[in-house]
Amino acid sequence: MINFEKKQVKIISVIMAAVFVFSIVALGVSQYQSGVAASSSNVGIVDYSKLIAEHPGMQPAREKYEAAAKQVQEDFQNQAANMTPEQQQQFIEQKQKEMQDKQKELIDPIRNSIEEQVKAVADSRGINVVLDKNNVLYGGQDITQDVLTKIQAQGDVTTDNTNSSDATSAEATDTTNSSGQN
Repeated sequence: MINFEKKQVKIISVIMAAVFVFSIVALGVSQYQSGVAASSSNVGIVDYSKLIAEHPGMQPAREKYEAAAKQVQEDFQNQAANMTPEQQQQFIEQKQKEMQDKQKELIDPIRNSIEEQVKAVADSRGINVVLDKNNVLYGGQDITQDVLTKIQAQGDVTTDNTNSSDATSAEATDTTNSSGQN
């Protein structure tokens, strides 16, 4: 253990107090400046949790994640009997990492879609700042419904819609052609 003399303790205490005071002053100045900037700009608010929950890609993403989790659980049950406790722990850690990566892979397109649509709606309304509704006590233009409308018009961004819509239209054409030929 390190032993400090009284003089060293006092110096360290003074330095820590100075850093603390400086950070409080810096925080106050930055809050004052951001308050001035926010009051001169339009501020929009969105209910981000609602946008995530109602995004068309969320349900398919949730189903894919649950299927992957079920597969991991089955793999573990099949392989756990032949593993040592250390190997089991390593397997669990590896699969947890894989599941985190899978979650990121499924959620990132949804988040990107939401951010794009928020930006589009904000730009169209001349809004300079958009905050999550949970971080606002008072004021701001709620643009959640407009963003949600744009997101729903965009559809599920987690799958390749162009291929599936082409296949659907091709099937519809085939059905129409075969109906006309009968």
